[in-house]
Amino acid sequence: MARPEAVEKTREKATAGGRSLLFTVAMWVAPALIALVAGTAFVTGSTATSLADSAYDRSIAGALRAIDLNISTESGGIGVELPYPLFEAFEATASGAVYFRVATEDGLVEIGDSFLPRPRDFSGDGFYFYNDEFLGAPIRMGIFKRRLTQPLYGAAKPQTIILQVAESMQSRNAFRFELIKSAAALNLVCVFAVVVLLLAGLSRALSPLSALRTGFERRDPNDLSPVDASALPREIRPLVDTFNRLLGRHTAQAEAQRHLLDDASHQLRTPIAVLRTQIDYALHTSAAEERVSVLQAMRRIVERASRTTTHFLTMARIRNFASDIAPDTHMPIDIKALLTELARMRLSDARRQRVDLNLDLPERTVYANGSETLIFEALSNLLDNAIHHSPKQGNITLQVEPLDNFLRITLIDQGPGMSQELIDKIGQRHLDQTSNRDGAGLGLAVVVEIAQAHEGTLTLQNRTSGGLKATLTLPSPPATSKSRALTAS
Repeated sequence: MARPEAVEKTREKATAGGRSLLFTVAMWVAPALIALVAGTAFVTGSTATSLADSAYDRSIAGALRAIDLNISTESGGIGVELPYPLFEAFEATASGAVYFRVATEDGLVEIGDSFLPRPRDFSGDGFYFYNDEFLGAPIRMGIFKRRLTQPLYGAAKPQTIILQVAESMQSRNAFRFELIKSAAALNLVCVFAVVVLLLAGLSRALSPLSALRTGFERRDPNDLSPVDASALPREIRPLVDTFNRLLGRHTAQAEAQRHLLDDASHQLRTPIAVLRTQIDYALHTSAAEERVSVLQAMRRIVERASRTTTHFLTMARIRNFASDIAPDTHMPIDIKALLTELARMRLSDARRQRVDLNLDLPERTVYANGSETLIFEALSNLLDNAIHHSPKQGNITLQVEPLDNFLRITLIDQGPGMSQELIDKIGQRHLDQTSNRDGAGLGLAVVVEIAQAHEGTLTLQNRTSGGLKATLTLPSPPATSKSRALTAS
């Protein structure tokens, strides 16, 4: 059992090596927040500039209208009576200098600040506003253009009069800066609130994981019961369900190991006790013939115990195979080659019993999907039982019948068969072997487990003409697996 210090160091190492979920979220959210703040700042600056221009341009437009209302052309020229109170109020509002200029489009008449930049060309009459520069300082220029009703100075047609009013940008810029500052402060508060709420939400969302971790730390090491996922968020339940399936596999494996130990203890306890008694008797007897007889009896017991041990080791391999979660590692198996090799290996035993072995195999190659070692063990057990219980001059036939998605392997002997009660009990634990087919119970139980581990079946049936018919059904691999196996070979 691991010491608490080692467990704690392992936990700290695992924690240090992983990436924080909050850090991951921050890495994904931070660029979005930065882009949002930058976009908001751009929109805020544009909006503030538009609002400031709209507000202050109305003042310039008012000054242009006032000048236009005070223009007189009755004398044949242009006369302007400036509304000085309006200009004083306008200068106070602008918090800076205000300039004006009145001129005709042909340049014959010019009144006011003659050094003002010439107006930009624009089509039509009416108002036009833009930024410019005068005396080395930025200004906001407003232009009003209209055609006179009568020509001046004896011209052939009425001229176009152009009015210009310009103001310095200090007040306008200060107003825009205040708008941007207020909007930026509001945006920063909103971003801060979003970050705080996001962190709070993540902490709240991760609290079930903390509770789950606490539950795992307090759980007994032998407790393999499923974890209750009803109170967990939907996003975490698939992970917990997968973990529960893992616990279920471990529970099944632990239960299988316990059953295997119980079976081994049950099957081996009696032979070992008998063997010990016979050894004690052989040590105390002085008769050589009795000692040889005891040794022969001990040999049969040792052989039976050896077969039983081999069966239990096979069962352990079967359960390890059945718990494998990577079925794509099971290679296609050539059943024709496997049966041919098995018949060659058991031919001497069959001849010793004066039994004929017959192979009825299809012409084409057939495959089964699974473990070659376990399938060979299953077929070997079936053939051993058939040879052992077949009469002298008897026949044993091995047949293979390929079907759509599986294949059927049939073994037919001419022995005494089995009682229906014993057939119904094949595969059960602690099988009673005191039957007319002594020694077949545990071997057939191994075959049943191998078939189930391969998602197949074992069927036993007494023949009307005498003998037993054992049918092992196994799944066939897909066509792609077959072709891959042929290429590899």
